[in-house]
Amino acid sequence: MTFNYDYTGNRSLLDRPTVAFFASRIVTPAIHEEALQWARLCCTSDRVVMSGFQSPLEKAVFHLLLEARHPVIWGLGRMLYRRYPPEIERALAEERILIFAVRNVRRTGWHTAQIRNFTLATLADEEVYVVNEEGRISTLDVLCRLEEGTKPVRIISQATFRILKDQADVKQYFADKDLSLHN
Repeated sequence: MTFNYDYTGNRSLLDRPTVAFFASRIVTPAIHEEALQWARLCCTSDRVVMSGFQSPLEKAVFHLLLEARHPVIWGLGRMLYRRYPPEIERALAEERILIFAVRNVRRTGWHTAQIRNFTLATLADEEVYVVNEEGRISTLDVLCRLEEGTKPVRIISQATFRILKDQADVKQYFADKDLSLHN
């Protein structure tokens, strides 16, 4: 896919192995912790994590990755910001982040969020979805089903993930599933 977007930061991050991370706005505390554990595992790998970092869980993963100084790609469903918080400015200065905008609008709306998520999914080598299985089907469920079979796709949900007690369990889970998070 051609990368023809307004951006700031290190575009060469797109040349590295990437994993897109998508999360429902509402998830259980156990699933929230599983996702954070997954993010900690990513910090021991060469994978660049990409996301819109918009839902509460996505924001928590974003801050965890920034604190760990792990490279990230932040897709915006709006135009680029004029100013960034100090931790993002540091990541820009250290070339650990790429920020790009899929649309030239002032606010992220439902439609631009869908375009952003589809763009991130298209750019990524693999994808991880954290979904809330209660209630109606979400657009993340639809995107996940569209992507299955085209690349490695994982779902973190109450039904598919057990609570993992330590890092060894996490690594064993990924090894058992051949989820290719390389060290």
